[in-house]
Amino acid sequence: MTFPRVAWLAAKHLIQASWITVLVVPLTCASQTAATPPRSDLTGATAAVAQSVLSIRATVSLKPGYPQAVARTTFYLVDDSLSNILKSAGVTIKGRDGKDKLAQTEDDYAIWFGFGANNLRMLPIGDFYGKAMATLRPHILQTVISDFDGKARFAPVKVGAYYLLGVARTPKGFAVWQLKAPLDAANVSLTLDERNAAVVQ
Repeated sequence: MTFPRVAWLAAKHLIQASWITVLVVPLTCASQTAATPPRSDLTGATAAVAQSVLSIRATVSLKPGYPQAVARTTFYLVDDSLSNILKSAGVTIKGRDGKDKLAQTEDDYAIWFGFGANNLRMLPIGDFYGKAMATLRPHILQTVISDFDGKARFAPVKVGAYYLLGVARTPKGFAVWQLKAPLDAANVSLTLDERNAAVVQ
């Protein structure tokens, strides 16, 4: 092979290499730029979490037209319904035959819970209430006590779905509320009465 042909081949390879470099570098830079997330995505991660405040007013009318404030009564904000919590944990009550009995309906749990709260020394219902409260306690997010007008206000919580639970004494027995409380606004108000109670006696 003559020297001029060797020089020509070397020059040809140099030109091809330079073209490859010119074509590859811009494509690499373009793909790197496209993979970089927009600035707005980065700043959005630090946005404040929306919160909601639940206010309640509870009354019971054992006679039509005579609402009585549910005063000085404890209400709980929980992360699930009373029936779901107790059923999932397998909480039972002793039947008349002495055997463990599971609730048949959601209202069964509410009735047993309310009756137990007002008859702690009566077995087996008092024993059921103790087991129910022990099971419920890890699910309680907040606790409030109503004032003499039956009103109460919870502290702000993250927007979401919660449940409201409360047991009140009545002249003839008790009332139990286990209501779903969708907190999807800055301020949410719930009115509790005999119409939306799980049980009133």
